[in-house]
Amino acid sequence: MSDIDQAIAEIIPGRRDQSMLSGMLLGALAGAAAAALLAPRSGAATRELLRERGLELKDRAEEMLRSRRSPL
Repeated sequence: MSDIDQAIAEIIPGRRDQSMLSGMLLGALAGAAAAALLAPRSGAATRELLRERGLELKDRAEEMLRSRRSPL
């Protein structure tokens, strides 16, 4: 099991479609990166956009982890 599959297994225990979810997440990240790199912006603007989107993604992932780990 890959690291991402293990992380997802911790978030969503008992689910068999974990590799599907990890594939969807990786596909979304790859698509976002490709779109950002192919956008008609300067290199500096593209790097800034990637940095901002990466921080947003990190914040959303951390929030998801916190909400999944908190007791119901």
